[in-house]
Amino acid sequence: MTKSFPGPGHVYDLIIVGAGISGCEAALACARAGLDTLLLTTSLDTLYNLLGDGVVLKPYPGTLMAELSSKLADNQGYVGNWEFHRAVKYELEHQSGIHLLQSSVSSLLLQAGALQGVTTWEGVERLAPRVALCVGSFLQSRLTIGKLTETAGRLSEMSYDDLFEDLVNYGFAFEPLQLKAHFDDGSLPYTVACQRFADSEWQASSFELSRLPGLYAAGVCARGYLSFEEAALEGLRLAKRLIAD
Repeated sequence: MTKSFPGPGHVYDLIIVGAGISGCEAALACARAGLDTLLLTTSLDTLYNLLGDGVVLKPYPGTLMAELSSKLADNQGYVGNWEFHRAVKYELEHQSGIHLLQSSVSSLLLQAGALQGVTTWEGVERLAPRVALCVGSFLQSRLTIGKLTETAGRLSEMSYDDLFEDLVNYGFAFEPLQLKAHFDDGSLPYTVACQRFADSEWQASSFELSRLPGLYAAGVCARGYLSFEEAALEGLRLAKRLIAD
């Protein structure tokens, strides 16, 4: 497969919404398996973002995290956040069959009740018969740091409620989730209040959102809190499911 350079009306094999750890892992594994994949995110500058300046990782075998940690980590397993980000972005940009797109998804795209893809905030339709939501803490997210509350899913990363409201309009049920970020360098901690799919909506074994065939979810927006290593494994498992389908 050559690198995906889509034109108007291009239909991908799948669209992955969200380029956090799970989304990047899933997108790369699917593209490596020959699936024409669109990875869509609000910020290409923060894909596969780790907390703070860096962390100590103990990745699961087979993940991109393990592949890159073997090259980048020091003797204690520590990797720098931006160094890791750059390495992941390089892998994604040089993988054939994957298209990186910076935009925000505002709604699902349905025709006669069947999933056709997504619509971005610019009004552009992106087409695929399967869509995987790996949006982490960005469903109706509110970030609080000190006395300030912002509409953000991570520090300095704005969030938009359009997709969440669209999912609610389709009847999806959600449960509230609160995530906390603490730092060892004296930086102010913050919390993010957001929503995740209710357990009744999501099939853990298949990643499917049974209310709408062709729609999947993985990572924090489905399971709740995950460690970095668990999020990477989640993305790999989602990819295996999508490849098998």
